[in-house]
Amino acid sequence: MRVFKILFIFITSSAGLFLVSCQSEDLKPNQIDSGKAYYPVQIGKFWVYKVDTITYKFDGSIQKGTYFRKERISDSLYRQEGALVYRLEISKSLSENGPWNSSSIWNLRQDNDKIIKTEENIPYVKVRFPLKNGAIWDGNVFNILQDSARIFPFTVQNLGVSQTFKQEEIASVQVLQKVDSNCVNKSAFFELYLFNIGLAYMRNSFIEYSQDGDDPCSKPIPKIEQGYDNIFTLVSHGSE
Repeated sequence: MRVFKILFIFITSSAGLFLVSCQSEDLKPNQIDSGKAYYPVQIGKFWVYKVDTITYKFDGSIQKGTYFRKERISDSLYRQEGALVYRLEISKSLSENGPWNSSSIWNLRQDNDKIIKTEENIPYVKVRFPLKNGAIWDGNVFNILQDSARIFPFTVQNLGVSQTFKQEEIASVQVLQKVDSNCVNKSAFFELYLFNIGLAYMRNSFIEYSQDGDDPCSKPIPKIEQGYDNIFTLVSHGSE
């Protein structure tokens, strides 16, 4: 299975935070166009992800697990403010090839300038077009999570940098949602998209450090109090 080479570099100075790919081959700007090909939306398309989870509990226990998630655009539902909204079926399995158990129904809205994905009734502006390095937007503008771990602004990084997927070099783009590290907590929320494929890698991680006893800022490795680290890796995609 493909493991995308992603390197996090935490910078605490005023220069900000950066997400860097280990790949370095860029495509010409005219090959990228508006960037909509990084998020193809069409009825029948599906994506299967291997999901690796780690949960840190308050009692000190750690739970690890692996399952597979399938996302499939099954139908178009209606038009909302002139944009088409699609039905996105979510199912889970313990095997890459199923059998699949229906988990939930999400939706996907395709505007001319953005993609809005509603997950568990929470809408996120996943990407805005045209894509360009350094572009930022409020990914939580349609929800109330601005003060949560998934904080805006979402930022485009490394547009056109190639990644190897199934022995093929494919242009990618990273959308940095939040990457931050301090002695209180650590966050890593970002997504990586492949040209003409869509979402290929996603990490949702939020760790809280214990504030009991000694100052956690004085420790080289603070004690984890609670949190989670979920990694989604694309293993197959297509149309059906």
